[in-house]
Amino acid sequence: MLYKEIYRLKRVDNNDFPAIKELFWKVFKKKVTLKYLQNKYNTSYVGVNYICSIAYCDEIPVAFYGAVPQKFKNNDREIFVAHACDSYTLPSHQRKGLHNALATFAYEIMKEHDMKYVYAFHSANTYRSTKKLGWKEHKHLQRFHIKVNTLPIGKVLNKLRWTNIYNVFFNQEVSQEAIDKLTSEHKEKFRLKFDEKFIDYKNSFTSHYCIEIEGCVFWLKIQAIIHVGMFYAPSAEALQKAIKKLKRKAFFLGITEFLFQVDATSTMATQLQTITEPKESWLVGYLDFDPEIDLKDFIFTYSDLDTF
Repeated sequence: MLYKEIYRLKRVDNNDFPAIKELFWKVFKKKVTLKYLQNKYNTSYVGVNYICSIAYCDEIPVAFYGAVPQKFKNNDREIFVAHACDSYTLPSHQRKGLHNALATFAYEIMKEHDMKYVYAFHSANTYRSTKKLGWKEHKHLQRFHIKVNTLPIGKVLNKLRWTNIYNVFFNQEVSQEAIDKLTSEHKEKFRLKFDEKFIDYKNSFTSHYCIEIEGCVFWLKIQAIIHVGMFYAPSAEALQKAIKKLKRKAFFLGITEFLFQVDATSTMATQLQTITEPKESWLVGYLDFDPEIDLKDFIFTYSDLDTF
């Protein structure tokens, strides 16, 4: 597809990842590997792959719009949704409408695959850019910070990539029954489908741990601090006991904080409020393709984030 007669817009395929890597470096001056990008956008496990778009000027990549398909489910059915997660344009090609053109192009791909809506956890930049595309506002997630009084050795381990030590403390075999508990609440609501295929997909580009302690189950990743994507606790008291034990592990590893980001109406939020006060987190924004969809019927968590 030609745009303004000089740009070629296309759906991303596997041949475009070297260009995406090049573009990422030119815009952010950060290196990512081809494997990371290919694994992140290889969502064949849900049956839909590459709902992203890229723009070339001659043969030079100049802009990219990235999104990943996800399956959400409730008691009755499963649906496809799209999580918009990356958007960048070379400075010399900005203010030419490329972001809007690539986004609109990607939305058509999403509709072809029966995506019910596209959503994002907004930064200030994405909030402004999506307003021009007719996006709507849902609500903010809540974040909970639980501090650990220890030396910040975890930051050093993360910087030096000496993170295999975490396996000694956190790597454990967890039963399917325990994993199922992670999404056992709010079954009347749509939630990200959390199963073995999803775990394998996530671990293909970011390492995670699923741990069971004091009857609670936690899905987490460790990058200087412990980020908790979702958890299940049979009670607030059980959660408090589990956190105490996890804090002991964190103390010895120099991990200074646990970070939770959850739906304000979820059981997780209610239980966390017995430990610490919440703070406002990302605003969930969306553009719906199905008029029957109501985001009040959905539960979002930190685990839904593309980089989690």
